[in-house]
Amino acid sequence: MKLVNATLTAVFLLLAGCSEDSVPESDKAEAALNQGDIAGAQIHIRNAMKEGSANQALIFLNARIALEAGNPELAKAEFRKLLNDQQYRPRAVPLLAKALLMLGQGREALQVLGDGKPASDLAYAGAVSAHLLQGQSNRANSLLDEGLAAYPKSPDLLVLDGTRALQNGNSRQAQAQAARAVELAPKDIGALLFAGRVAMQQRNFAEAVRRFDAVLALRPQHQTALLGKAAIAYDQGKHAEAETMLKNAADQLGGGSRPINFFLAQLAFDAGDTDKANQILQGMSDLKDFPPAAMLSGLVAAKRGQNEQAIALLRRFIATGGEDGRARFVLATALQKIGSTQEAWKVLQPLADAANANEDTLRLATQLAGALNLPAAAVYQARGAALAKGDPLARDMIAADKAIRSGDWTQAEKTYAGLLRANPATTNVILLNNAASVLIEQGRAAEAVPLARRAMALAPKDPIITDTLGWALFKSGGSLVEAKTLVQKAAQTMPGNPEISEHYRAMATATVAAR
Repeated sequence: MKLVNATLTAVFLLLAGCSEDSVPESDKAEAALNQGDIAGAQIHIRNAMKEGSANQALIFLNARIALEAGNPELAKAEFRKLLNDQQYRPRAVPLLAKALLMLGQGREALQVLGDGKPASDLAYAGAVSAHLLQGQSNRANSLLDEGLAAYPKSPDLLVLDGTRALQNGNSRQAQAQAARAVELAPKDIGALLFAGRVAMQQRNFAEAVRRFDAVLALRPQHQTALLGKAAIAYDQGKHAEAETMLKNAADQLGGGSRPINFFLAQLAFDAGDTDKANQILQGMSDLKDFPPAAMLSGLVAAKRGQNEQAIALLRRFIATGGEDGRARFVLATALQKIGSTQEAWKVLQPLADAANANEDTLRLATQLAGALNLPAAAVYQARGAALAKGDPLARDMIAADKAIRSGDWTQAEKTYAGLLRANPATTNVILLNNAASVLIEQGRAAEAVPLARRAMALAPKDPIITDTLGWALFKSGGSLVEAKTLVQKAAQTMPGNPEISEHYRAMATATVAAR
């Protein structure tokens, strides 16, 4: 809040030095833009445009403000007016490309930038992003390396390099690039958001909130920052706090944000208010291009007894690569009700084979496998019976999970290490897998490998376990062939799991680099 006030005060002091009549509206717009007061900049630029015919300087300023305000269509139209102007063209081209990229028009962005060597760091960033959007990762990587060599202090290029590092599984490099980008440009929205994203991935929530607050100090209605803070509150179990943030954000943004409305619907569903969740989802536009909302609509339909609708929505969600345990369980249950036992089993099996399958999943797996005369039915029944007796390690495991959720990897590792010392011959797959995962996170992947192998021996069909072993091998410098084979197997079983997909992309990139 203090940062917001400081920004507004700075604008006030800047403008208060002259009388209202002595400062042109265009200068006021420029000053507001430079201070991050986009709403003020929009007011002043509109006034400036009304005062007389728009000159090239006003068009350029109007386009910049539109770009910062998240209006790429207006920015595109305005920047295009400057392409034939010798003075403004060099500055307009990379910004026009940025507007086109915001609209998902990668090919058009490349056409605007041309085939020659990029003339600025922003042009390099645009070219890299456009090639990525076109699926041309090799060319994008080459340009990024070239751009970083020419402009090592470019926040835009540092963020792209950090993003590449994240995709390659190098969170330390991503963190370093995020920190450097923010250091060089402490008011750069892209740099601050990326730093917040990296902190969230590392579960350093205090740092993530600090970065998002810095964005909101500059752009009080920035949707991504608002969603980031709400997601953190939700993940920490602070659902009321998350709901308050989202409602405030919806009010500020006019209630038209699909991500915010989806999140509000999720909160209503979690609270058991299915009708409210349904009402919010019904008010959203077509959800085909928004898989999480489509999945939630399927869960809501199932709760409301709309079995056929639930099946259609959840079938499509999973068929198009979506992955969520709730979706699988609800879809399998719905399919069982209509007698589609074989399909129900196919949907449920990855969930049932997971080491952390709960009692409800194992009960349904026993029923489906039994109906299909599968020998595995007895295994699922035995697992369910063992789970019903309770886990003597449950209390400590819950404490370790809480530590992970709060980003306290040291405490989580300490808890798991204590459990392993007390139970050296444990067959608890979740303990072995989670202990390995925490060691990987702490940069001790070599120590994680034997734990992950023990878990794999106990649960060879579990894609999460398979992925952990593959990732441990990759991060410890073990066999790249074995690591990639394991993670590829996990990705085939669970194609919609984002973490497994990220690990597979990192290994694919490493394979190309090795060649």
